[in-house]
Amino acid sequence: MSVMRQVSLSEIKVGQRLRRVDPDHVEVIAQSMRDCGKVLTPLTVREDKKSGEVHLIAGAHRLAAAKKAGFETVPCEIHKNLSPAEARLMEIDENLCRHELNPLDRAAFLAERKAVYETLYPATKAGVAGANARHGSANDMMSFADDIAEKTGWSKRTIERHVRLHQRLDPQARKKIIGTDIARNQSELLSLVRFEPERQREIVKLLMQGDGEIKRVGQAAAKLEGRSTGPDKQSREAKVARAVEAWNRLDKRGQDMLLDHIGIERLYTFLNSRTPKLEVAD
Repeated sequence: MSVMRQVSLSEIKVGQRLRRVDPDHVEVIAQSMRDCGKVLTPLTVREDKKSGEVHLIAGAHRLAAAKKAGFETVPCEIHKNLSPAEARLMEIDENLCRHELNPLDRAAFLAERKAVYETLYPATKAGVAGANARHGSANDMMSFADDIAEKTGWSKRTIERHVRLHQRLDPQARKKIIGTDIARNQSELLSLVRFEPERQREIVKLLMQGDGEIKRVGQAAAKLEGRSTGPDKQSREAKVARAVEAWNRLDKRGQDMLLDHIGIERLYTFLNSRTPKLEVAD
């Protein structure tokens, strides 16, 4: 059950957030509020039963923007019967469903949601479900993944991959790459978590130094291992490796479809150009 009313900005308490507030985004929202003369989208808050304190659930950017725009109160959807864990789940879902998260943040939100979900629904936790239904730990993840997949439209495989990414990423390395290009590049993040935590920190440190040659995780790892870091060669080799891997994963029909897409004439021309021509004697 929830009610709508105006709440003073000074009353709203902001706890630890999974994602930091982006100043540029705040400025855009603040200008929109100035133009409209009001806050169009209510914030979501929780009112503590005992203390009466108002805690922010969703709308950190809107709250910061309202302060910047000079507002004293904001419209709020107030929930009075939520536990802290339920409020946390609502915060996470609100952010996930907006699809505004980069791969690094999305992984963190999904991993946190899994932890909160297991707190609220212990029967889905590894071991418990298996004891009751003989599903094993794999079904624990599927139960969580089914729930969030229904809300977001993402595949369960995508959800599981993001959770594993967050679990394997060294916390110190993660802290350093927040707000960087790596945080927005899922391929680079997946490359990074293949390494042990200590090596992850070394790779990130090298990338953060701003060396013009070292722009990718693979290049940083190569330098640390004493291998060549030439960007063109590394990029080319990586692309070829990915192409070969993709080809090998295709079944016969898939390979035929790919060849049709490339075009048999183009393929013939390419192969012909790579074949030494025989000189015909007069």
